[in-house]
Amino acid sequence: MLSNMESSLRPEPEDPRSALAAADQARERLAAALRLPTGLFPALAVAVAVQVGAAAYGIADQSTSGLAIALGGAALFLATAAVLLTRFRNANGVRVDGLASTIILGTGTVSTSVYLATFAAATWAAFEAQWWLVALAAAAGGAAYSFSAHLWWRAYRDDPASRAGGASPRLLAALAVVACLGAVALVVGS
Repeated sequence: MLSNMESSLRPEPEDPRSALAAADQARERLAAALRLPTGLFPALAVAVAVQVGAAAYGIADQSTSGLAIALGGAALFLATAAVLLTRFRNANGVRVDGLASTIILGTGTVSTSVYLATFAAATWAAFEAQWWLVALAAAAGGAAYSFSAHLWWRAYRDDPASRAGGASPRLLAALAVVACLGAVALVVGS
Protein backbone atom coordinates (compact mmCIF):
# COMPACT_ATOMS: atom_id res chain seq x y z
CA MET A 1 0.00 0.00 0.00
CA LEU A 2 2.82 2.39 0.83
CA SER A 3 4.46 1.73 -2.54
CA ASN A 4 1.21 2.61 -4.31
CA MET A 5 1.04 5.90 -2.44
CA GLU A 6 4.66 6.74 -3.23
CA SER A 7 4.20 6.12 -6.94
CA SER A 8 1.09 8.29 -7.05
CA LEU A 9 2.97 11.19 -5.39
CA ARG A 10 5.75 11.24 -8.00
CA PRO A 11 4.74 12.97 -11.20
CA GLU A 12 5.09 10.91 -14.33
CA PRO A 13 7.86 12.18 -16.58
CA GLU A 14 6.67 13.91 -19.70
CA ASP A 15 7.30 12.33 -23.08
CA PRO A 16 10.84 13.51 -24.06
CA ARG A 17 9.86 13.93 -27.71
CA SER A 18 7.06 16.34 -26.90
CA ALA A 19 9.34 18.29 -24.54
CA LEU A 20 11.96 18.61 -27.30
CA ALA A 21 9.32 19.63 -29.83
CA ALA A 22 8.04 22.31 -27.44
CA ALA A 23 11.59 23.59 -26.94
CA ASP A 24 12.14 23.74 -30.71
CA GLN A 25 8.91 25.68 -31.16
CA ALA A 26 9.88 28.11 -28.41
CA ARG A 27 13.29 28.69 -30.05
CA GLU A 28 11.63 29.33 -33.42
CA ARG A 29 9.14 31.78 -31.85
CA LEU A 30 11.98 33.63 -30.14
CA ALA A 31 14.02 33.80 -33.36
CA ALA A 32 11.02 35.15 -35.26
CA ALA A 33 10.42 37.81 -32.61
CA LEU A 34 14.03 39.10 -32.51
CA ARG A 35 14.63 42.53 -34.03
CA LEU A 36 17.91 44.02 -35.16
CA PRO A 37 18.67 47.60 -34.18
CA THR A 38 17.71 50.15 -36.80
CA GLY A 39 20.62 50.90 -39.07
CA LEU A 40 22.72 47.88 -38.06
CA PHE A 41 23.72 46.90 -41.61
CA PRO A 42 24.58 50.42 -42.86
CA ALA A 43 26.53 51.15 -39.65
CA LEU A 44 28.41 47.88 -40.04
CA ALA A 45 29.18 48.66 -43.70
CA VAL A 46 30.56 52.10 -42.85
CA ALA A 47 32.59 50.83 -39.89
CA VAL A 48 34.18 48.05 -41.96
CA ALA A 49 34.87 50.41 -44.89
CA VAL A 50 36.55 52.96 -42.62
CA GLN A 51 38.57 50.24 -40.88
CA VAL A 52 39.75 48.71 -44.17
CA GLY A 53 40.67 52.08 -45.65
CA ALA A 54 42.43 53.26 -42.49
CA ALA A 55 44.38 50.02 -42.14
CA ALA A 56 45.43 50.09 -45.78
CA TYR A 57 46.61 53.68 -45.46
CA GLY A 58 48.41 52.99 -42.20
CA ILE A 59 50.23 49.95 -43.57
CA ALA A 60 51.29 51.73 -46.75
CA ASP A 61 52.34 54.92 -44.94
CA GLN A 62 54.56 53.02 -42.50
CA SER A 63 54.85 55.89 -40.05
CA THR A 64 53.66 56.69 -36.57
CA SER A 65 50.82 58.80 -37.95
CA GLY A 66 49.88 55.97 -40.32
CA LEU A 67 49.78 53.56 -37.42
CA ALA A 68 47.62 56.01 -35.47
CA ILE A 69 45.18 56.20 -38.38
CA ALA A 70 45.07 52.39 -38.67
CA LEU A 71 44.43 52.06 -34.93
CA GLY A 72 41.79 54.79 -35.14
CA GLY A 73 39.97 52.80 -37.82
CA ALA A 74 40.09 49.70 -35.64
CA ALA A 75 38.85 51.69 -32.64
CA LEU A 76 35.92 53.05 -34.67
CA PHE A 77 35.01 49.52 -35.76
CA LEU A 78 35.17 48.18 -32.20
CA ALA A 79 33.12 51.10 -30.85
CA THR A 80 30.50 50.55 -33.55
CA ALA A 81 30.40 46.83 -32.75
CA ALA A 82 29.95 47.52 -29.03
CA VAL A 83 27.12 49.99 -29.66
CA LEU A 84 25.33 47.65 -32.07
CA LEU A 85 25.55 44.66 -29.73
CA THR A 86 24.38 46.75 -26.76
CA ARG A 87 21.43 48.08 -28.75
CA PHE A 88 20.50 44.53 -29.83
CA ARG A 89 20.60 43.22 -26.29
CA ASN A 90 18.62 46.18 -24.94
CA ALA A 91 15.96 45.78 -27.63
CA ASN A 92 15.57 42.01 -27.28
CA GLY A 93 16.74 41.19 -23.78
CA VAL A 94 18.76 38.21 -25.02
CA ARG A 95 22.09 37.31 -26.55
CA VAL A 96 22.13 35.31 -29.77
CA ASP A 97 24.89 32.79 -30.31
CA GLY A 98 26.77 33.76 -33.41
CA LEU A 99 25.54 37.35 -33.62
CA ALA A 100 28.70 38.93 -32.23
CA SER A 101 31.16 36.56 -33.86
CA THR A 102 29.50 35.88 -37.20
CA ILE A 103 27.71 39.14 -37.99
CA ILE A 104 29.78 41.76 -36.20
CA LEU A 105 33.27 40.24 -36.10
CA GLY A 106 32.90 38.47 -39.43
CA THR A 107 34.05 34.97 -38.52
CA GLY A 108 31.79 33.44 -41.16
CA THR A 109 33.41 32.14 -44.33
CA VAL A 110 31.82 34.67 -46.69
CA SER A 111 32.46 37.74 -44.55
CA THR A 112 36.05 36.68 -43.81
CA SER A 113 36.75 36.04 -47.50
CA VAL A 114 35.21 39.36 -48.52
CA TYR A 115 37.13 41.22 -45.85
CA LEU A 116 40.48 39.64 -46.77
CA ALA A 117 40.03 40.21 -50.51
CA THR A 118 39.02 43.85 -50.19
CA PHE A 119 41.63 44.53 -47.52
CA ALA A 120 44.33 43.08 -49.79
CA ALA A 121 43.06 45.17 -52.73
CA ALA A 122 42.92 48.34 -50.62
CA THR A 123 46.41 47.73 -49.22
CA TRP A 124 47.87 47.12 -52.68
CA ALA A 125 46.17 50.29 -53.95
CA ALA A 126 47.54 52.26 -50.99
CA PHE A 127 51.10 51.12 -51.76
CA GLU A 128 50.52 52.29 -55.34
CA ALA A 129 49.10 55.62 -54.07
CA GLN A 130 45.82 54.92 -55.90
CA TRP A 131 43.64 56.52 -53.24
CA TRP A 132 40.45 56.35 -55.29
CA LEU A 133 40.97 52.58 -55.55
CA VAL A 134 41.58 52.36 -51.79
CA ALA A 135 38.24 54.08 -51.22
CA LEU A 136 36.50 51.88 -53.78
CA ALA A 137 37.90 48.64 -52.31
CA ALA A 138 37.07 49.75 -48.77
CA ALA A 139 33.50 50.73 -49.72
CA ALA A 140 33.00 47.46 -51.60
CA GLY A 141 34.37 45.55 -48.62
CA GLY A 142 32.03 47.28 -46.20
CA ALA A 143 28.99 46.73 -48.41
CA ALA A 144 29.78 43.06 -49.09
CA TYR A 145 30.59 42.41 -45.40
CA SER A 146 27.28 43.94 -44.39
CA PHE A 147 25.43 41.96 -47.06
CA SER A 148 26.96 38.69 -45.84
CA ALA A 149 25.82 39.62 -42.32
CA HIS A 150 22.32 40.21 -43.69
CA LEU A 151 22.34 36.78 -45.35
CA TRP A 152 23.44 35.11 -42.10
CA TRP A 153 20.66 36.87 -40.18
CA ARG A 154 18.01 35.71 -42.65
CA ALA A 155 19.34 32.14 -42.47
CA TYR A 156 19.36 32.31 -38.66
CA ARG A 157 15.75 33.45 -38.55
CA ASP A 158 14.76 30.58 -40.88
CA ASP A 159 16.67 27.89 -38.95
CA PRO A 160 18.09 29.08 -35.63
CA ALA A 161 19.29 25.64 -34.53
CA SER A 162 21.72 25.18 -37.41
CA ARG A 163 23.04 28.77 -37.18
CA ALA A 164 23.33 28.92 -33.40
CA GLY A 165 26.81 29.04 -32.04
CA GLY A 166 29.71 31.05 -33.22
CA ALA A 167 33.34 31.34 -32.43
CA SER A 168 33.97 30.67 -28.77
CA PRO A 169 34.87 33.60 -26.52
CA ARG A 170 38.23 31.93 -25.87
CA LEU A 171 39.03 31.80 -29.57
CA LEU A 172 38.01 35.43 -30.02
CA ALA A 173 40.15 36.43 -27.03
CA ALA A 174 43.12 34.50 -28.45
CA LEU A 175 42.69 36.25 -31.81
CA ALA A 176 42.51 39.62 -30.05
CA VAL A 177 45.77 38.86 -28.22
CA VAL A 178 47.44 37.92 -31.52
CA ALA A 179 46.18 41.14 -33.12
CA CYS A 180 47.47 43.21 -30.20
CA LEU A 181 50.86 41.50 -30.41
CA GLY A 182 50.94 42.30 -34.12
CA ALA A 183 50.18 45.95 -33.40
CA VAL A 184 52.94 46.04 -30.79
CA ALA A 185 55.35 44.49 -33.30
CA LEU A 186 54.45 47.21 -35.80
CA VAL A 187 55.04 49.95 -33.25
CA VAL A 188 58.36 48.50 -32.07
CA GLY A 189 59.50 47.85 -35.65
CA SER A 190 58.90 51.43 -36.82
